[in-house]
Amino acid sequence: MDHSLAKKAFEEIQARPYSLSPAAGVPSNNCYFKGVELIQRLAVMGYAVRGRVGETYWDKAIIPAPIVDLLPADILVTHFYPEVMVDGVWRIVDPSFQPSLAKYGFNIGAWEGTESTCFPITKLYTQEEALAYQQKWFDPVYQNDFFERGGPCWRALDQWFAGLK
Repeated sequence: MDHSLAKKAFEEIQARPYSLSPAAGVPSNNCYFKGVELIQRLAVMGYAVRGRVGETYWDKAIIPAPIVDLLPADILVTHFYPEVMVDGVWRIVDPSFQPSLAKYGFNIGAWEGTESTCFPITKLYTQEEALAYQQKWFDPVYQNDFFERGGPCWRALDQWFAGLK
């Protein structure tokens, strides 16, 4: 089967510079919005797709520690990424980071699939855990707390990513 259109969709989404949402309801080119768009586009093409969620962290070996340290320790950091069934095999096709970030030490996804995601996963959620986690986001109190207390870190990370070429 020719996967060139699917690969093109992956590469178009992946090429957008990574960014973070500064507030609830504000789309950005982060793992979630890039991943959901890729899942939608691949599903329209007829691929079996699924979204995965896992716990992660901001790597201080890559990102300046003073920025990472702005995030309160009790705010959970998660990563969302797509998987697609290609020729009978599930592939991780994580479009989070644009290829130019490889030189900074970031893991870059590939259409051909990789064995890891762009972010290190410390705990991969089951489908039930992922759904429970997603339900939290319907609670405006949770959203407000996440962005109010995490906002200084999210804004600093967003500015830092914007400065990378």
